[in-house]
Amino acid sequence: MGIKRYELNEAQWQRIEPLLPGKVCDAGRSGTDNRMFVYGCLWILCSGAHWK
Repeated sequence: MGIKRYELNEAQWQRIEPLLPGKVCDAGRSGTDNRMFVYGCLWILCSGAHWK
């Protein structure tokens, strides 16, 4: 299965994952799916769609 247009490959993801909030070791609630959130942000930025 290839990488879709707005997705990161595994090496890119491993590089940014530790920088994202919501990890188990962070105070407060942990993120449910940080990867899906990043993909959503990339889709909005690259497609020019409106953020609602």
